[in-house]
Amino acid sequence: LGGTACVVRSVVKRAARQKKTGKAVVLGLGYCGGAVARQLALGGLEVLGTTRGQPNAEDARAGVRTLVMDGSSETASAELLQAIREASVVVATAPPGEAGDPFLTDAALAEALAAAGSSGALLIYLSSVGVYGDQQGHLVTEATPPAPRTARAKRRLSAEEAWRALPAKRLAIVRLPGIYGAFRGPVAKASEGNARIVKEGHLFSRIHVDDIVLLCQVLVDPHGAPGLFDAGPAAVINCCDSDPAPQHEVSAFAYELLGRPVPPAIPFDSAELSAMQKSFYEESRHMVNSKLIEIVGELNYPSYHTGLPASLEEERRLSRPGVLQRLLAPAALLASAGGRIISACAGEKPVRIALVDNGSLKAEATLSLRRLAADLEASLRSQGRNFRVEAVSARFADRIPAREVGGVPAEILPGWLKRVSAERRRRGNRVLMLPLLIGPSNTLTKTMPDAALASPDLDVEICPTLVCLCPVLYGAGKTGAEVVADMLADGLAALGAPVVTNGASGGAGHRDEGSDCVMLCDHGSPVARVARAREAVRKALEHKLGQPVAGICMERREGPEFDFNGPLLEDALLALPTGTRVRVALLFLQEGRHAGPGGDIVQIIQGVLGKRPDLSVQTTKVLAGHTALISLLAERVLKSVSVRLFH
Repeated sequence: LGGTACVVRSVVKRAARQKKTGKAVVLGLGYCGGAVARQLALGGLEVLGTTRGQPNAEDARAGVRTLVMDGSSETASAELLQAIREASVVVATAPPGEAGDPFLTDAALAEALAAAGSSGALLIYLSSVGVYGDQQGHLVTEATPPAPRTARAKRRLSAEEAWRALPAKRLAIVRLPGIYGAFRGPVAKASEGNARIVKEGHLFSRIHVDDIVLLCQVLVDPHGAPGLFDAGPAAVINCCDSDPAPQHEVSAFAYELLGRPVPPAIPFDSAELSAMQKSFYEESRHMVNSKLIEIVGELNYPSYHTGLPASLEEERRLSRPGVLQRLLAPAALLASAGGRIISACAGEKPVRIALVDNGSLKAEATLSLRRLAADLEASLRSQGRNFRVEAVSARFADRIPAREVGGVPAEILPGWLKRVSAERRRRGNRVLMLPLLIGPSNTLTKTMPDAALASPDLDVEICPTLVCLCPVLYGAGKTGAEVVADMLADGLAALGAPVVTNGASGGAGHRDEGSDCVMLCDHGSPVARVARAREAVRKALEHKLGQPVAGICMERREGPEFDFNGPLLEDALLALPTGTRVRVALLFLQEGRHAGPGGDIVQIIQGVLGKRPDLSVQTTKVLAGHTALISLLAERVLKSVSVRLFH
C-alpha cells in the first residue's frame, strides 16, 4: 500500500499545483454529481458545485468549491451566476420537481445558462432512461421515441425539452439507468437484507458511477467525441452498461459476494412494494449502449459481474482507517476498486485480458468461465493492477444460444479480437491472452497465435499455461505443477475416507474390502507436451500424498505413438483388483461435456460399475472452485510474452 499512497499523494499534489485550464459548474453535488465534479477538478478545471445540504469535505479536498443553494444567500447566487456565464462546461444532475427543472425555473439561472450555452459552453444534462417508458423488453436506442408513463418520467422528459429550448450550441442529454458504486446499489441493498423480487421476463439496466464519470470526461475533452453534434446542437446518449439483467439475478450475485445466504426470490405479484418500487417493475427495457461505446471506447465495468466486486472492494478499502483512506476518500473516484488510479493519466484505460478456454457447447462452461474472469479481475484490481478480464473461448461457444448464458452471447477469439480492435482505435493497443489450460496444447501454440496475427493493429501478448515447464520462464518448483497438485490434494481430502454408494453419481461400488489407490485423470491429448504437464502434476501429487498415483486419460487416439497418454480411464478401472477403492483426481478445470454431472467421466464410471460392482470409485470436483486457481492465473498474467515469439 505504501507505493499506492505515494502515487495518490503525487497525483493530489500535482492536481493542486497545475494551472487550471478552464471553468466548470456542476449543478447538484450528489452521489453522481460529486464524482463528476471531483474528476473534472483533478483533470485541471476550476470547478464550482452546488448543493442543498452541507458542503462535502471530500469535494473541497479534491479542489471543488461548493455553494449552498438554500435561497438565503444573494452573494452565493451572484457568484453562481457569474461562474455559469464564464464556464466552458456545465453539468446538471438534479431531478425536476413538480414545478419543473430546478435550475431552469429560476429566471436568473436560466438566463445565465442560456448565455453560457450560446457562447459555446458544453451543457451536460443527466436525465433518465425512464423517459422511454415500458418497451416490453424490446431493444431501446437513442432513436426510440420517448413514451413516459409515470409522472416522474414525464417530468424528466419535460425537463429535457426545457434544456433543448436553450440556445445552446452543444447540449448532451445523458439518459441514465440505476446508478451503483461504493455504498450504493445492489451490494449496499444486500447488506441491508433487502428482498429479491422476481418478475418473469423483466430486465433492468444499470451503470457504475465510474462510467458516468468516464463519459463526462470524454465529452469535456475537445477531441473526445468528434462528430457528436454534427446532426444538431443536442445529442442524446444512453449511458448504460452492456449487461441488462433481471434484478433478482443481480441481487443474488451481490449476496454471494458478501458471503451471505441468498434469500428466496419473491414473486412480483405477491411482493409488498411501494408505489415507486412497483413502477420500476412495471417497465422493462433492453437498453442498447452502442453509441456510448463508440464515444468512450470501452467501459470500466461493462457488466455487474465486474462492477459489483469492484464496488465492494472499494467499500472495504475506504472503510479502513489510516492515512491511505484519508488520501483516497477525498477524491472518491481518484482510485477506483483495487487501487486503480483513474485520474493519474486522463483517459488511461485498463489492459484487456481474454481468459481463454478450449471452448464448449455447454452453457455451464461459458458461465463458469465468466465467473472466473470476474473473480480474476477483482483479484488483480485488489493488487492495484489495471486489467479488465473477459471470458473468451477458442472455439464452439459462440454457437450457444444467448438465452442460455444470461442473454449475452458467448465470444470466441476472432470475434473478440475484432471487437477489441474496433474499440481501441483511439487508445492503447496492448491486449493479453491468458489460457485457462493445464498444459501447452494446440490452443496455446496455434489457435491463439493465429487469431492474434490476424489482428495486426493489436499488440498481443500470450501468457503461460497453468503448468509451464519452460525453464526460461520458471525454475524448478515454480512450474505451477505443485500448485495444481495442492488443489487436487484438497479435492481428494474433501472426499474423506473412501465411501460406498450405489454408483448413481459416478462415485461408487458396494464393497468395502480391498486396497486403496489414486488415479490422476485428464482429457488426453495428441500432443506429448500436454502429457508432460500432466506427468509433472502427477509426480507432485504423488510426492504430496506419499503414495503412488497412476496417470490415466479419459480418451486418446489409438496407436503406440500416443502411448504417452497412459491407459484409458475405463481400461484402468476394469484392470483393478477385486474390491479396490479408487479415488480419481480430475485434472479438469470446468464442468462441461466431459466433467460434471452427467458428463463423459460419470458415464464411463457408471459403465465400469455395471461390469465391476465390486469397485468403489470417487471423483474430485473440477478445479474452477478452488481459490488457488485465481492466484495462479494472476501470477501467469505477469509472465506474458509477445505473440511474435510463437512464430
